Amino acid sequence: MLDACRTIVDEEGFHAVTINRVAQDCAVSRTVVYQQFGSLNAMLIALVDREINRAGEGFLGAVHDHAASETFSEVMAGVLAAVDTHPATWRMFMMPGEGGPPELYAHLVRARASVLGYVTRVIGDQVDGGGGDTELSARSLHAIADEIVRLRLQDPDRYSIDRLLRHAEVVSAALIPVTPTG
Repeated sequence: MLDACRTIVDEEGFHAVTINRVAQDCAVSRTVVYQQFGSLNAMLIALVDREINRAGEGFLGAVHDHAASETFSEVMAGVLAAVDTHPATWRMFMMPGEGGPPELYAHLVRARASVLGYVTRVIGDQVDGGGGDTELSARSLHAIADEIVRLRLQDPDRYSIDRLLRHAEVVSAALIPVTPTG
């Protein structure tokens, strides 16, 4: 039922989700949907909770094994792989439509702060050691990463992973000083 709900949200937006529509798409009665979730709002919250966990797992999988010495574009490659695995999930959070439950927007605020914190920690020593501004660099990379993901979601044929990663390499080089090796 949550998969049917996600499909409706992805194709038409939150406003198109109704108990009747989900029941019809799943070939079950409205009663079954109500028994499972209790209300439309509860079903939407369950969807948002499931999808934020899915996106979070994809992000953590992309960054978990990456050492601070890896480049922005290498981390972005992992994130884009997660995006391509579950594009409807990522669209829900990167390009949320109107009419979502308040929990969606609360999750988005927490997720953005968490990702920004991660970026700040990873680049902190490199930027500070190179005389840059860690906060501004982290915020800039975060904005660039968001846009890279949005472009991939909007038009994957035009914005291939190779093209996006080449661009990530160029812009990150401008924001993160290269530390000379001994």
